Amino acid sequence: MSPATAPRQSRGFTLVELVTVMVILGVIAAIASPRFFNTSSFESAGFAAEVRADLRHAQATAMASGCDIRVALSSASFVLQRWSGGAGCNDHSGSLATVVRAGGGSYSASVPSGLTVGTAALYFDSLGRPRDATSGVLLGSAVSFTVGTETITVNAETGFVQ
Repeated sequence: MSPATAPRQSRGFTLVELVTVMVILGVIAAIASPRFFNTSSFESAGFAAEVRADLRHAQATAMASGCDIRVALSSASFVLQRWSGGAGCNDHSGSLATVVRAGGGSYSASVPSGLTVGTAALYFDSLGRPRDATSGVLLGSAVSFTVGTETITVNAETGFVQ
């Protein structure tokens, strides 16, 4: 056989195969890329974890210091506060001051934009029990509120945060 009539071995991909692979990659990219570039679910989970941790810290601080620690969550912000300027740290006629973190900064945060948050106002007493922020009465039942898609619950009897 002469080289001109010898059968050719194929050494690559056909145009149809290349186009098929490119179409499949395009479909995968169209579906997956919004998930990589949309960070709102990460912000929501991170803010919910921060609120849980700060609630637990508020309870621990109240028990360790013997001072009531107030927790206020609104649609715009979250803050831990203690009373000051009155007859003592449990005199609620004094003013509220934001609790300071050990490494600096304060226990306050703005709610990430676009995140829906339920409201809550309570405080932990020196025994770690949650009380209603306005009346001061021990909570009769667990209080739950939402942070994005997650629900945070504070147990009425123990103050346990879940």
